[in-house]
Order: sequence, then C-alpha cells, then structure tokens
Amino acid sequence: MPRAFIGSSECRVRADRDLGDTWAVSVHPPDEDGEPTAPLVVKLRGNDREAAVRGALEVLRKAGRLDRWEP
Repeated sequence: MPRAFIGSSECRVRADRDLGDTWAVSVHPPDEDGEPTAPLVVKLRGNDREAAVRGALEVLRKAGRLDRWEP
C-alpha cells in the first residue's frame, strides 16, 4: 500500500470499494495533541484498487494537501 506524508508525519491510507466501480480513498493524518483530525477523502472510478489509490494520492498532492507519497 502506498504511503502518504504531511510534513514528516506518515498518514494512514485506506481504500474502500464504494458503489459499483467507485473507490473511496481516505488519508488519515496523525492526531495532533490528542485531537482527532478529519480524513482527506477522494472518490475515484476504476476497477483496480492500487491504481485508484495512486490516483487519489496524486490528486491530493497536486492540490497541496499532501507533501509527498511513496509507492
């Protein structure tokens, strides 16, 4: 599973199949000061889970929400 980073903190990445061929990819930033943070969510269409995750992470990186991601 690819890894996503905000600053130097690694975020948990999760991909769930939604309706039909849609994937909901969520990136969960680490909790700061014990306060939970809202996940970043991208929904994509596709048959391949790994391709959907890579696509969602690239969308978030280009939007400036992630600093980087690694395959």
